[in-house]
Amino acid sequence: MILLSDNDLVVKLAQCDLLQETLVSLESGANDCFVLSSLPYSLRLKDPDKSIEKYVGSVQAYERICGFLEQCSVLNDAKVDFDLIDHMQKIDEVDPGEFALFLHANDLHGSGEQFKILTGDKRALSAICSYEHFDTAFSFLPDNVDCLESSMLRLIDYAGYEFVNERVSVARQQVIEKKYDKVLRFAFGEGRDEKHCTECLRSYMLDVVKLFNPQMG
Repeated sequence: MILLSDNDLVVKLAQCDLLQETLVSLESGANDCFVLSSLPYSLRLKDPDKSIEKYVGSVQAYERICGFLEQCSVLNDAKVDFDLIDHMQKIDEVDPGEFALFLHANDLHGSGEQFKILTGDKRALSAICSYEHFDTAFSFLPDNVDCLESSMLRLIDYAGYEFVNERVSVARQQVIEKKYDKVLRFAFGEGRDEKHCTECLRSYMLDVVKLFNPQMG
């Protein structure tokens, strides 16, 4: 099961036409993905012009996101865990959407079910990693989270650097400049190589490295 925590990562992967490859690299498909009911509305998908200008950055990304979300399922209410809620309420960077996703993830973890949280909110992840009770309160997160950088590293391993670099480079020509991600700008592009790219991506993961496999550290 894939839990989509926010819009940000979906948008960036869609901009680069890497949504499908990301899911395949996780041995999943869009029908394995679950989203909060608010996600389509928060991207203003009913208003294509506004959605493209303010949120998704290109016509291509808009079309990919609409097609993708049509195949996803909407999450029901999460099982309440008051101890986890108490911990999350002490971390200002965890927003209401993440509250819900983390409750679902904790429940899945307790049931022994496999899942992955895809999120672009490294600010929240960093705050969670710095939380004094991380090991006990968020034991369900390590190895079950993907951010933009870890997704790109997995894609390079799965599809090859040249393939990923080409997709990202094409996206840079299509996406409105202010909506194009700075990490992708620094890591990929003309004159860059795989060594530079992977070192750059890993450097942006230092604050959250305990959530990922040791080889990403």
